[in-house]
Amino acid sequence: MTARLPDPAKSRAVLIGTADYQDPDLTDLPGVAHNLTDLAATLTSPQGAGLRPEHCLVLRDPPAQADVGDHIVTAAAEAEDVLLVYFSGHGVMTWDRHNELCLALRDTRSKSLRTSALRCADLRQYILDSPARTRVLILDCCFAGRVLEPTMNSPVDTMLDEVDVAGAYVLAAAQGRALAPPGRRNTLFTGELLRLLTEGIPRAPGMLLTLDVLFREVRAVMRRNGWPEPRGNNSDMAAHLALGHNPAHLIRKAMTALRADVDRLAVEEAETKVVYEVVLDKISGPNLPPVTEVAARLADRLDVLEQVAATGQPVSNELAELKGDLTDGRNATRRLRALGNGLLERRGELRERLKGYQAQAVRLHIAEDWDIARLYASARDLLWTKPCDLGRALRAVNAFQRAVTDRREGRM
Repeated sequence: MTARLPDPAKSRAVLIGTADYQDPDLTDLPGVAHNLTDLAATLTSPQGAGLRPEHCLVLRDPPAQADVGDHIVTAAAEAEDVLLVYFSGHGVMTWDRHNELCLALRDTRSKSLRTSALRCADLRQYILDSPARTRVLILDCCFAGRVLEPTMNSPVDTMLDEVDVAGAYVLAAAQGRALAPPGRRNTLFTGELLRLLTEGIPRAPGMLLTLDVLFREVRAVMRRNGWPEPRGNNSDMAAHLALGHNPAHLIRKAMTALRADVDRLAVEEAETKVVYEVVLDKISGPNLPPVTEVAARLADRLDVLEQVAATGQPVSNELAELKGDLTDGRNATRRLRALGNGLLERRGELRERLKGYQAQAVRLHIAEDWDIARLYASARDLLWTKPCDLGRALRAVNAFQRAVTDRREGRM
């Protein structure tokens, strides 16, 4: 199955996180606040999942389970393509006859979890009720809670049964307090996920970072570092959903560099237009060739190539052709800008020459002579009145220069 990104118009994300707790038995988790900010930025980035910001709801330190539930239900009903629900904070097991997982909110009381926390069974049902084509649940929390760390030997797969969602992808960081060590910006699990989305995975074969690729890499990194491993389960459809482009892929790197060049070309073309506008305002009949702008068209072509490349089709030849067209466009706009600037510089040179010979006329005490003054006034008016006729101005400056030179050398 081909990797794909969410449909921005038909997808919804709800990011829930609790960093500050009222119950003294539940320690604060400062990294959770950064998790929400950073993950939202990544999911809504054009190089990330590309979700619309208004479709990515962030609930930080929500106080009540009812409010959280209402937001999830609304997003679940609106989502047609992808529904992504993320939670970061304390996860606490009831460890009673039903052995339920509860997600602790700001006002959660550890002694009355079912009435003050978000029950994972309820969250599961909210997601199951969604008509979304693909559903993703990411839990970055401990299942046992800080005060129950000795029970962390319980089978992780059994815990996953608590959050299993049919036809969806579930990523679960099923560990304890080590997931949020002091001094780190993010919790370990989400921090690694964000790092991979930002830096990419060089050995990943595709242009997109799918959930399956991301999970395997996060798990491998945490295993190498001796950190407790996360767990996941999925359907085939959800496994091919991508949360972003792969910045480390060679073609992606080439496209990123090419897009930066296209953006710079757009700036240069805008500068050329400004020069043209100034020239048309200040110079009469400049006879400049028309401005050619290609950056916007090149950006559209690059957008298409990115979509094609994401399907695994080769685009190297097309990229080389686009790069050649970009070079041609850059040379053309620089040449046009040089022509425009050349006319403005020519007017500036004539002004400076006129000033220089007027200074000579003053030193020779001939500036007030009728012929000299008339020639100077004629040249000055042509050069300081817009639009300036450069041809007439040149002739006027030359006439004034000859008159001053002749008087200086005694020929008049």
